[in-house]
Amino acid sequence: MGQRLFYLHGRVRHTKLPKTSGLLPLFEAVVNSIHSIEEADLVPGEGKIVVEILRDVQSSFDYDADHNRPGRDPVEDIIGFKIIDNGIGFNDINLESFKTLDSEHKANKGCRGVGRLLWLKVFDSVTVNSVYKDANASLRRRVFDFTANSGVVRETDEVAQNNVERVTCIHLNGFAKAYRDASRKTAETISKCLFEHCLWYFVRPGGTPEIILKDGTETIFLDQIYEVSMHSLAVSEIITLKDINFELTHVKLQGNSAQSHSIAFCAASRLVKEENIKGKVPGLYGRIEDEEGDFVYSCYVSSPYLDENVRSERTGFDIDDDVSGLFEESQISFGEIRDAVVERATNHLSAYLQESKRKGRERVELFVSEKAPRYRPILSRIPDDLLVVDPNMSDKDLDILLHKHLAEIERQLLSDGHDIMVPLDREAWPDYKKRLNEYLSTAEDIKKSDLANYVSHRKVILDLLEKAIERDKNGKYAREDLIHGLLMPMRTGRCQGSCRLCLDC
Repeated sequence: MGQRLFYLHGRVRHTKLPKTSGLLPLFEAVVNSIHSIEEADLVPGEGKIVVEILRDVQSSFDYDADHNRPGRDPVEDIIGFKIIDNGIGFNDINLESFKTLDSEHKANKGCRGVGRLLWLKVFDSVTVNSVYKDANASLRRRVFDFTANSGVVRETDEVAQNNVERVTCIHLNGFAKAYRDASRKTAETISKCLFEHCLWYFVRPGGTPEIILKDGTETIFLDQIYEVSMHSLAVSEIITLKDINFELTHVKLQGNSAQSHSIAFCAASRLVKEENIKGKVPGLYGRIEDEEGDFVYSCYVSSPYLDENVRSERTGFDIDDDVSGLFEESQISFGEIRDAVVERATNHLSAYLQESKRKGRERVELFVSEKAPRYRPILSRIPDDLLVVDPNMSDKDLDILLHKHLAEIERQLLSDGHDIMVPLDREAWPDYKKRLNEYLSTAEDIKKSDLANYVSHRKVILDLLEKAIERDKNGKYAREDLIHGLLMPMRTGRCQGSCRLCLDC
């Protein structure tokens, strides 16, 4: 055993875990409990997991429950957690696997023995107290401590006392301050984070054991969070990319959920990476609705390919975002996976997004009609999917967006202008004429846009001038130099043709 864990301290030291992921070891322990219950010979519905939050009653600090910063509700520091389940427990096989780094035991569940490294990365020590059944179906109690410096120590294994049921308690003790300060503080926020991490287990066909979180006298049932959060039943489908299957689980959460529209990439039945897709799916901006009300959309993605390429800490994937060159045809990139999932999400949500698209188009039309007529001539040249905007987008952002499209049209016109001077090799006259007419038509639209821009800006100058020559509250007119300053660009053309405001331009 000593040799098997000889490099444990070094492995823990080199294990990377962001400070904001201090609750991940707790989530890993809960997932382990789910797996343990699945291995046990329990009647469906009998599985149970209890998570206890342990606090330092001597300390107290004000935290904003929603934002993890000084604010309301004084709470004691969290010093550890207990995870209690009635699963199969630490029998001889599971203990042997626990003592072996990179064990292949439970590899079919995606387990890599990383969870216990994360325990020691964030907590000073772990105490395991497990009542299990041995090979003869007799109950025994196994107790041991687990530390980075010594591995498994103070192990005892004895016959369990009468009337004892099978139960395992994992005590994560000594929450490191750096991780503790950056983690959630209240039972409510911790339970929601745990639910989101384990959501795949809730929506899968087999469901999940009962999970309860306790914080002193406060008790939270994750089943209730699930019932409150879920908008409707999840829908699953399989997609294939370069002969690799990916399972997509489309989930609709209640509109009062704090989540954003997202893609959740999973490995080993665990949430690994979550990406916000607001704006990536045309028409998907704020909450959307169906006949049952508002909802927030999430898509959970799982695949053996993701299982094989997840980083050891399960905080990301060792998959290139883009693959080109020699391996482009055979190797799949993360960008390809993401694009394919977004495409399926777009298809899945298409019926719900029509109203949002309609309102977005109306927003563009109203803005162009009332405030930016210069874009009217080129609207038909912008692809419809690029004109699907957030109906609540500000005038500034919408103006910037339309200006980018206008600039791209002007850039393409400039490029086409050089090419149009010489017909292409073996280009038939009708084809060249068609290309020329398209170029001239675009150029005409750009000229109309320039004219509309000139008229619009000229009106602004005239309105400013009219305002300037009004009498002030003392009955006096504006200073002559101010009026002269407004008129100067209109009379002298000192803008050198660049602003389209003056008379000469």
